[in-house]
Amino acid sequence: MTPPCCNDIVHFNHYSDEGAQLAAAVVNARLDSPADVARLAADHDLLLECPPDESDVTGLRRWRTALAGVVDAPTSGERIEALNRLLARGTAHPRISLHNGPPHVHFRPDDVPPERQFAAITAFGLAWFLTQRGLHRLGRCAAPDCTVAFADVTRNGQQRYCSPRCANRQAVRRHRTRHPS
Repeated sequence: MTPPCCNDIVHFNHYSDEGAQLAAAVVNARLDSPADVARLAADHDLLLECPPDESDVTGLRRWRTALAGVVDAPTSGERIEALNRLLARGTAHPRISLHNGPPHVHFRPDDVPPERQFAAITAFGLAWFLTQRGLHRLGRCAAPDCTVAFADVTRNGQQRYCSPRCANRQAVRRHRTRHPS
């Protein structure tokens, strides 16, 4: 029987596409304060088990560097190696948790600091996403003046730019190169 408090809860599975998108967001994030960590979590519907502090900021900055190593890996083999290192560092054996709603799987213990929550979700989320959708679906924007990381959740898996804005800017540049005024 579902507890009465849980009937209206929408539960996102952060260990899939959302985990990969969160990983890209961490790589792109400004992480200067605990408020930045809290905002990043809120922007991705991640309910933190405790408020972030300065140690979470420091730890998440280190984690961001490790995630960038997956994004920037030049070959599939190197991407897999970097991802396996993240899985070893960021996850624990799977377990079923009952906190915050219906039973769900965690790849970490309950009651961990925000840094550990981000690590488990992004490591396993990326692993699941890339093995199910394709290792090529994580990258950086192809616009020469942009370095934003993205997880390609498009239907066809052909995303090259981080946003329609960058794609449109590049299309205008190509057009102006071919048709100078």
